[in-house]
Amino acid sequence: MKLPTGTIYLCVGTSEGAKVGQELTVVRFVKMGNTGPKGQPVFKKEEVGKVKITEIVDEHMANATIVSGEAKVNDIVELHK
Repeated sequence: MKLPTGTIYLCVGTSEGAKVGQELTVVRFVKMGNTGPKGQPVFKKEEVGKVKITEIVDEHMANATIVSGEAKVNDIVELHK
């Protein structure tokens, strides 16, 4: 199934409390140039856009449209119950 341009899939659904019309912030974790105290990479969380749920597909998936900014593969949204 091909979605209309500007429509994205979200891995949230009825079991997480998602509802049509909810607006969610899209965040991206960006790797910083430095490392943490144990040598592990350091990431910064950046807000990169907003999406609005347009359809609940099932208990674990919804469709949304991009309201502002952008959303790319591996970006995340946080659903606050």
